[in-house]
Amino acid sequence: MTRLTLQTGPGVFEVLANVCRSYQEAVKQFVENSADAIQQASTDEGRISVHLQCDLDSEQNRLLKTITITDDGIGMSKEKMERILQHIGDSEKMQLALRGEKGIGILAFSLVAQELHIASTDTDGVPSSCLVLKRPWLRTGQAAVVEHCARHSHSRRGAITYLEGILPEVAGRLTKERLKEYLGREFTNDLRQGLYAMSISDDDEFEPIPPKRYRGIKAMSTSISLGRFGSVSIELHVLPWDMADATVSLYGRGGMRICLLTDLDDFKSLPWIDKRIEGYARFDNLKRTADKTAVVQDQVYQSFVSGLRRIEPEIREMVDRISASSLERRFEIVLGKTGRLIDKFLRYRDRGLLADLPYRSLRRRAEKRIAATDVAKSASPGVESSAERQVDPQYPADARILPIRLYSPPQERSQSRSWYDPDSGYICINREHSEFLLSQREDARCIRYLFTIWVKESLLQEYGADAERLADEMIGRLAEAEPLLW
Repeated sequence: MTRLTLQTGPGVFEVLANVCRSYQEAVKQFVENSADAIQQASTDEGRISVHLQCDLDSEQNRLLKTITITDDGIGMSKEKMERILQHIGDSEKMQLALRGEKGIGILAFSLVAQELHIASTDTDGVPSSCLVLKRPWLRTGQAAVVEHCARHSHSRRGAITYLEGILPEVAGRLTKERLKEYLGREFTNDLRQGLYAMSISDDDEFEPIPPKRYRGIKAMSTSISLGRFGSVSIELHVLPWDMADATVSLYGRGGMRICLLTDLDDFKSLPWIDKRIEGYARFDNLKRTADKTAVVQDQVYQSFVSGLRRIEPEIREMVDRISASSLERRFEIVLGKTGRLIDKFLRYRDRGLLADLPYRSLRRRAEKRIAATDVAKSASPGVESSAERQVDPQYPADARILPIRLYSPPQERSQSRSWYDPDSGYICINREHSEFLLSQREDARCIRYLFTIWVKESLLQEYGADAERLADEMIGRLAEAEPLLW
């Protein structure tokens, strides 16, 4: 065993708190090291696996004890381990760490675990050595490299990282589901390109970690030339309406996620803060700061900013056009469903069936199942099925064509949810009203909203304009109470 001395000192944990702002980010440091090692190895079939090993307590609850991260990257020799330990955490670099020079990511283990063991070899068939760091050692600056580790040994090129003795206050937050989602987001770019495969397990079978799946319509996938500084790859998807979790991520060298684009002051404006777009921008030549959550704002970065500025008008136009088009198409579908609901409502009301609706709804489902069976059995022509016998010619099943359209309201109607236009005969829906925008996010909710609009306008035909304000407020109350009513 080789003992080494680090110049860490009592303030190391305060520095680490700035390097890693979450427990997941601390684990990411080691997954990122594996991704770097695979890139250096230039392997076509790189693999990273994350294993959460749990024990059972006296009440049979699973408690996370160890996180193991395995890769088939370039690996490390004993000499390389010693060099790494001799060049982290000395007093000069500790001072620079928060100003964007040298990072100390390997020490991040102490935020989640008692001990770090990295068993690695750079040659197949050669037994691994083991780099050892322990949480209590950091205050006194101790570290070790074990040439023949009895506990952690393997003989294939690559590294196995052991985060042992997971801290109790952390264990409940590092679940398989949370880490799977987090790593899939952080390494989206590499996973989408197939640079390596990543999987995770919590003592069950390993599950693949998929890249984050972008929603909406893929609207832009292009490369922006920055001359001698290289090029930026950008992919954007447009959503039909605002979504709170829509983000554009920034990736740097090796496809590693740096931060959200809007974390940078230069992109805290439209179109980047528009919650109708999500995707990524990748620029390999960016230099990351020590905490790996921002970029060094040098000449390369300024060229990157200028390149994205050039396409901002195109993105604004693209977002508005695609979002409006998607909304219109979806509204037509929902409108058709609303028409069928109104037809059904009128038929049931005219036949006096509304009072018995719950029973009849259950019976109708049973009849549909019987009808499906009858249709399947009707192999010969001329045989009438139950489905055919249920059709009532007095009440056709076709949806009525609703005279409803979306409008941007005139100033005097800006607060109205809807109004009737006697010239066109249309019921006008205020497409900018907050309650309509909320209802648009779910088909069933939008159908109910449109149904109440139809009820309002129908009742006004009977009771006159004096009831308009009351009817409009009724819709507002129902829209607000939507989550409680259904």
